[in-house]
Amino acid sequence: MQSRYAKRRRLARHRLGYSLLEVVLASTICASALVPALAVMRDGMTLCDIVDTRHLLLVYGVSKMEEQLAIVGATWATGNLAGNFASDGQSSIRYTVTRTDAPAGGGLTNQLMVITVTTFSDDNGNTTMDAAEARLTFTTKVAKLTSYVTKAGS
Repeated sequence: MQSRYAKRRRLARHRLGYSLLEVVLASTICASALVPALAVMRDGMTLCDIVDTRHLLLVYGVSKMEEQLAIVGATWATGNLAGNFASDGQSSIRYTVTRTDAPAGGGLTNQLMVITVTTFSDDNGNTTMDAAEARLTFTTKVAKLTSYVTKAGS
Protein backbone atom coordinates (compact mmCIF):
# COMPACT_ATOMS: atom_id res chain seq x y z
CA MET A 1 0.00 0.00 0.00
CA GLN A 2 1.29 3.40 -0.97
CA SER A 3 1.49 6.16 1.48
CA ARG A 4 -0.38 9.37 0.92
CA TYR A 5 2.82 11.29 0.40
CA ALA A 6 4.13 8.94 -2.26
CA LYS A 7 0.88 9.25 -4.19
CA ARG A 8 1.07 13.07 -4.09
CA ARG A 9 4.68 12.98 -5.18
CA ARG A 10 3.84 10.79 -8.17
CA LEU A 11 0.97 13.12 -9.23
CA ALA A 12 3.12 16.22 -8.76
CA ARG A 13 5.87 14.70 -10.95
CA HIS A 14 3.54 14.49 -13.92
CA ARG A 15 2.29 18.09 -13.65
CA LEU A 16 5.40 20.28 -13.25
CA GLY A 17 4.47 22.86 -15.93
CA TYR A 18 2.21 23.74 -18.84
CA SER A 19 2.37 21.82 -22.07
CA LEU A 20 3.47 23.53 -25.26
CA LEU A 21 -0.07 23.31 -26.58
CA GLU A 22 -1.43 25.16 -23.54
CA VAL A 23 1.20 27.89 -23.88
CA VAL A 24 0.49 28.36 -27.60
CA LEU A 25 -3.27 28.50 -27.05
CA ALA A 26 -2.93 31.02 -24.22
CA SER A 27 -0.59 33.19 -26.31
CA THR A 28 -3.00 33.08 -29.25
CA ILE A 29 -5.93 34.15 -27.11
CA CYS A 30 -3.95 37.03 -25.59
CA ALA A 31 -2.64 38.18 -28.97
CA SER A 32 -6.07 38.05 -30.61
CA ALA A 33 -7.45 40.34 -27.88
CA LEU A 34 -4.43 42.60 -27.48
CA VAL A 35 -3.73 43.53 -31.11
CA PRO A 36 -7.19 45.00 -31.83
CA ALA A 37 -7.17 46.81 -28.51
CA LEU A 38 -3.84 48.44 -29.34
CA ALA A 39 -5.14 49.43 -32.79
CA VAL A 40 -8.15 51.11 -31.18
CA MET A 41 -5.85 52.93 -28.75
CA ARG A 42 -3.60 54.13 -31.61
CA ASP A 43 -6.57 55.41 -33.62
CA GLY A 44 -7.98 57.09 -30.53
CA MET A 45 -4.72 58.92 -29.88
CA THR A 46 -4.56 60.09 -33.50
CA LEU A 47 -8.12 61.42 -33.36
CA CYS A 48 -7.40 63.07 -30.02
CA ASP A 49 -4.51 65.00 -31.59
CA ILE A 50 -6.75 66.14 -34.46
CA VAL A 51 -9.48 67.30 -32.06
CA ASP A 52 -6.93 69.13 -29.88
CA THR A 53 -5.47 70.94 -32.90
CA ARG A 54 -8.89 72.00 -34.16
CA HIS A 55 -9.86 73.22 -30.70
CA LEU A 56 -6.68 75.30 -30.51
CA LEU A 57 -7.42 76.79 -33.94
CA LEU A 58 -10.90 77.76 -32.75
CA VAL A 59 -9.80 79.30 -29.46
CA TYR A 60 -6.88 81.21 -30.94
CA GLY A 61 -8.96 82.35 -33.93
CA VAL A 62 -11.68 83.82 -31.72
CA SER A 63 -9.05 85.43 -29.50
CA LYS A 64 -7.29 87.05 -32.44
CA MET A 65 -10.61 88.21 -33.93
CA GLU A 66 -11.62 89.89 -30.66
CA GLU A 67 -8.24 91.61 -30.51
CA GLN A 68 -8.61 92.89 -34.08
CA LEU A 69 -12.14 94.13 -33.42
CA ALA A 70 -10.82 96.26 -30.57
CA ILE A 71 -7.97 97.63 -32.69
CA VAL A 72 -10.24 98.53 -35.60
CA GLY A 73 -12.88 100.07 -33.33
CA ALA A 74 -10.31 102.31 -31.66
CA THR A 75 -7.91 103.19 -34.47
CA TRP A 76 -9.48 102.20 -37.83
CA ALA A 77 -6.10 100.79 -38.86
CA THR A 78 -5.97 98.75 -42.06
CA GLY A 79 -3.28 96.24 -42.93
CA ASN A 80 -2.12 92.66 -42.83
CA LEU A 81 -0.54 90.73 -39.96
CA ALA A 82 0.95 87.27 -39.60
CA GLY A 83 2.44 85.45 -36.66
CA ASN A 84 2.23 82.48 -34.35
CA PHE A 85 1.36 81.67 -30.76
CA ALA A 86 4.87 80.70 -29.62
CA SER A 87 4.44 82.85 -26.51
CA ASP A 88 1.75 80.37 -25.43
CA GLY A 89 3.92 77.37 -26.29
CA GLN A 90 2.09 76.72 -29.57
CA SER A 91 4.57 77.77 -32.24
CA SER A 92 2.99 75.44 -34.82
CA ILE A 93 -0.33 77.34 -34.61
CA ARG A 94 -0.03 80.36 -36.90
CA TYR A 95 -2.39 83.16 -37.93
CA THR A 96 -2.93 85.71 -40.67
CA VAL A 97 -5.06 88.84 -40.28
CA THR A 98 -6.40 91.12 -43.01
CA ARG A 99 -8.10 94.44 -42.21
CA THR A 100 -9.42 96.42 -45.16
CA ASP A 101 -12.07 99.02 -45.89
CA ALA A 102 -11.56 98.82 -49.64
CA PRO A 103 -14.72 98.18 -51.68
CA ALA A 104 -12.90 95.42 -53.57
CA GLY A 105 -12.48 93.56 -50.27
CA GLY A 106 -16.11 94.00 -49.21
CA GLY A 107 -15.75 97.20 -47.19
CA LEU A 108 -16.70 100.84 -47.64
CA THR A 109 -13.95 103.43 -47.52
CA ASN A 110 -13.90 105.09 -44.07
CA GLN A 111 -17.28 103.50 -43.22
CA LEU A 112 -17.07 99.69 -43.10
CA MET A 113 -14.02 97.54 -42.32
CA VAL A 114 -13.73 93.85 -43.21
CA ILE A 115 -11.63 91.78 -40.81
CA THR A 116 -10.51 88.27 -41.77
CA VAL A 117 -8.59 86.06 -39.33
CA THR A 118 -7.24 82.70 -40.39
CA THR A 119 -5.57 80.31 -37.95
CA PHE A 120 -3.79 77.24 -39.25
CA SER A 121 -1.64 74.40 -38.01
CA ASP A 122 1.79 74.66 -39.62
CA ASP A 123 2.51 70.93 -39.47
CA ASN A 124 5.61 71.00 -41.67
CA GLY A 125 7.07 74.18 -40.12
CA ASN A 126 7.47 76.14 -43.38
CA THR A 127 5.47 79.17 -42.07
CA THR A 128 3.04 79.00 -45.01
CA MET A 129 -0.48 77.64 -45.10
CA ASP A 130 -0.46 74.49 -47.22
CA ALA A 131 -3.55 72.80 -48.66
CA ALA A 132 -3.30 69.74 -46.39
CA GLU A 133 -2.94 71.69 -43.13
CA ALA A 134 -5.92 72.29 -40.84
CA ARG A 135 -7.24 75.85 -40.92
CA LEU A 136 -10.09 77.96 -39.64
CA THR A 137 -11.19 81.33 -41.07
CA PHE A 138 -13.30 84.00 -39.36
CA THR A 139 -14.62 87.04 -41.19
CA THR A 140 -16.63 89.98 -39.88
CA LYS A 141 -17.36 93.61 -40.66
CA VAL A 142 -17.19 96.64 -38.36
CA ALA A 143 -18.79 100.03 -38.96
CA LYS A 144 -16.84 103.18 -38.19
CA LEU A 145 -18.62 104.77 -35.26
CA THR A 146 -17.50 107.70 -33.14
CA SER A 147 -18.71 105.89 -30.02
CA TYR A 148 -16.01 103.23 -30.54
CA VAL A 149 -13.27 105.85 -30.75
CA THR A 150 -14.70 107.73 -27.75
CA LYS A 151 -14.79 104.61 -25.60
CA ALA A 152 -11.25 103.60 -26.65
CA GLY A 153 -9.94 107.05 -25.72
CA SER A 154 -11.46 107.03 -22.23
